[in-house]
Amino acid sequence: MATGLAQTKPPQTKAPPAQAPQTKAPPAKAPQTAAPQTKTAAPAPISTQAQPLNPVGGQKDGPPITPKPGGPLAPSKSTYKVDAIEFFLTPDQFVEYKFRLNTGDRMMFNWKATGPVEVDFHTVPDGKPISASETYFRGPASSGSGNYRSPYPGLHGWYWHNTGKEGVKIVLNAAGFWTEAWMFSGDPVGDPMPLQDPAPPEN
Repeated sequence: MATGLAQTKPPQTKAPPAQAPQTKAPPAKAPQTAAPQTKTAAPAPISTQAQPLNPVGGQKDGPPITPKPGGPLAPSKSTYKVDAIEFFLTPDQFVEYKFRLNTGDRMMFNWKATGPVEVDFHTVPDGKPISASETYFRGPASSGSGNYRSPYPGLHGWYWHNTGKEGVKIVLNAAGFWTEAWMFSGDPVGDPMPLQDPAPPEN
């Protein structure tokens, strides 16, 4: 028997799409590094014969060496001399003390005074007038030290003048290759001073 009500079908529900089963990835492994390989070198053979580092200089089999003129090494045929002397100058008194040196000869010196004095370090060339003298230091000082290389043959040394009002003592120590020592204290001729060799080494 028909009725006026429309018949409706129950709604159909769609099943959700099937999902592929998820598989878990295997845990990642830390990269493996190869262990370093160490190589052992064979020991170098030990030479029983010493090898010269510089066969030219300082070796017994090298050629003979002659020092160059003007170089750092200046051989001498004579032994160097030493000198130690004291002077006492009253007010306005002076003294000169000089050594005879040949060209290229050297000396080292040290002097000290108990007060300021006027100093003149100069030369007296052999075979020339006094006007050829050269001064390398002039002025007031109470001490001095250094080394000196003779530019030509002659006398080379100091003039000390006490211009103060008190007495002054001067002590000079020197060593060098001089052949004579002279002191002048008013007499132009001067007085020769004894030469002294260096003390021998102690045993």
